[in-house]
Amino acid sequence: MATALVLALGGGSLSGCVSTQHKNARAKLVAARTIDGRQPLRIAARSRDVRVLEVSVVRGRRASAIVVELSNRGGRALTDVPVLVGIRGADGRRMRVNGGRGLTWFQTHVPAIPARETTTWVLVRHRRLPQGRPWAVTGAVAAADTRVGALPRVAASAAPAATRRGASAIRVALLNRSDIPQYGVQVYAVARAHGQVVAAGATSVRHIGSRERAGARIALVGRPDRHTVRVHALATIFE
Repeated sequence: MATALVLALGGGSLSGCVSTQHKNARAKLVAARTIDGRQPLRIAARSRDVRVLEVSVVRGRRASAIVVELSNRGGRALTDVPVLVGIRGADGRRMRVNGGRGLTWFQTHVPAIPARETTTWVLVRHRRLPQGRPWAVTGAVAAADTRVGALPRVAASAAPAATRRGASAIRVALLNRSDIPQYGVQVYAVARAHGQVVAAGATSVRHIGSRERAGARIALVGRPDRHTVRVHALATIFE
């Protein structure tokens, strides 16, 4: 399992030279996530530490985005947290949006949630979801080794991007503030108006070296208009 590899990475120090063992472990983690991500998501037990604070859905003409606000109430960071989302119809039936095959690892998992903090996770699907109320469930995972210390931080800032045919998009500037190179960094964008989510988007950045910068473009589902689009990036490599 990919989570087991995450824990294996947590046994060393964040400082000093990077050994071949660490490099190999990172490569194995990325490969494990790729392989495990091909399988349908199954949640055997719900998380006791992660609380779903809010679930919102934005529907566009050709895409939809589900936005989930999560809180880690535990005393240790959690990584690769399974999250299952869906829509409950007027008849009470629950449709799973990310429970099937053909998804990537981070379309079914939250990369990381620091201890006693909240984070936002966004799933974009390139189809219009049916009407109904969105829901989310998080699965139990092993806690990241406390010797890892603070999770690596990737700073993100946004600016409007040129679009066509009335679409909305933003450009994102990223800075890896840690000494740990990042692979498959997850970047999320959310705009709110009067407390309601009016636009959201997500993208993945293949690689950001240690203390290096990178850029990305996020197509938004919905219309932010004049409202502020807040962005954040979640690290995916922890040692």
